[in-house]
Amino acid sequence: MWLDFVLFHSFLISKRLSEEAAAMWKKHLERDDSIIVDLFSGQLRSSLHCSVCSHYSNTFDVFCDLSLPIPKRSSGGEVTLRECLDLFSQEEKLDKENSPMCERCNRRTECTKRLSIQRFPQVIVIHLNRFTTSRWSISKSTVYVSFPLTNLDLGPYGPADCAVLYDLYAICNHAGTVNMGHYTACCLDENGWCFYNDSSVTPLTENQLQTNQAYVLFYQRSNSTTTVRK
Repeated sequence: MWLDFVLFHSFLISKRLSEEAAAMWKKHLERDDSIIVDLFSGQLRSSLHCSVCSHYSNTFDVFCDLSLPIPKRSSGGEVTLRECLDLFSQEEKLDKENSPMCERCNRRTECTKRLSIQRFPQVIVIHLNRFTTSRWSISKSTVYVSFPLTNLDLGPYGPADCAVLYDLYAICNHAGTVNMGHYTACCLDENGWCFYNDSSVTPLTENQLQTNQAYVLFYQRSNSTTTVRK
């Protein structure tokens, strides 16, 4: 009996959140509706949990790219795209000075914040945040980030436990430093991968795609409908 109540309550909360997100998405389309939005725009959910009254509040924002932090490694070793996504979506503690007003307490309180993907775009642009700014300088991370070429599953970062799969089709690379750099691209066409460097275009193997210069990753949705995990 108690379990049934919990499941029903969870269903009502999920339904309410879906309705709120859909209403916000509809408002966005009334202001900005184009082929660009159809392809590249998604929706983020920001969830705040007040540590004083336990009140939850949610906001929904449109995004055209995900800017992912790169985990720090003391040895400068390899990290995975999954670790970057986990860091992006992990719960963050906010103190009173950096937290918004709690709707129930009507004052600033300590709270936790978590980001998740509410609506998945057809094409998701993933920006690896290699450049960090401190008070006095800008630095670039050259950490090697490994990423899947096919079947990137973003389902765990969404509202339901289902697979949402993407395949890689392009990479923007940045070589050099914060003061002097050069951009190149790797793109997939019907003949395979090609490397674009100014006016030069050369064939590329899949083994040559992953370098520590990868800066922006372009993934296209590979499954038109989500599938429930078994």
